[in-house]
Amino acid sequence: MENNRNKEDKVTQINKVIENYFNTNTDKDWIPAKDIMQDLIQAGVFNKDTKKGLPLRKVLRDLDKQDLLNTIPSVHAQRTETAVYWYLVREGATFVPDETETAASKKEKVKSKRENSDEFYILDLCDELLKEKASRKHTFSFLLGDMHKKGKTRTKLPLAAFYKDANLVIEFLEKQNKTEADLEKLDAMTVSGITRNEQIKKYNKRRKLVLQKKEINLIEIDYSLFECDNKKNLSRKKDSDIALLRKILTKYIK
Repeated sequence: MENNRNKEDKVTQINKVIENYFNTNTDKDWIPAKDIMQDLIQAGVFNKDTKKGLPLRKVLRDLDKQDLLNTIPSVHAQRTETAVYWYLVREGATFVPDETETAASKKEKVKSKRENSDEFYILDLCDELLKEKASRKHTFSFLLGDMHKKGKTRTKLPLAAFYKDANLVIEFLEKQNKTEADLEKLDAMTVSGITRNEQIKKYNKRRKLVLQKKEINLIEIDYSLFECDNKKNLSRKKDSDIALLRKILTKYIK
């Protein structure tokens, strides 16, 4: 009973802080929930901030699980297949995501970033050594993620690269140079009811087990084996990188 009363008190406090924020910031119709954390701390709702709004997100997740999000009327949950992003919307206003970039320009931007990534650089070298063009972001019909929210469909889990002739999948261990934004995304809840970080670990384990069962070879490449700059991005010294990959792939090089 006491816990329920404390929860109700906290929700009441949060609502007051949100109302005061929008009364003071009349030019704002909506904000990411994390942007109000300093106001909540000053009001004594939370003692400190961690991971850019985690204390508030925990409250919102708890309310969401109990179907009580309506107790904080200004909350807007932007749901995707992999995560939930939280926003606060002024009473009477409408949440409108920032769409200054067109869908086409966003797609081109993502494509360009991917093609210039360290992952694609290494795979280009692997293609050269294996004398085979990999199927990148390859999917198999038998390698699936968790059931979607409606319980009817599942997403095929992508693999970094699949070399059909070599019967080889290449995956990459995650880099350790994550930004605050990256860490925040990892902390976001998925429709499976676990954080994105937990889901990644779960799916990585599933990939290994399923590929082993299907007798498909798997190599996991660690970026840290290569020479990197101070931001832990590859220095891209092709000769030495090829020499290292030759050792890693020696079993599959014809």
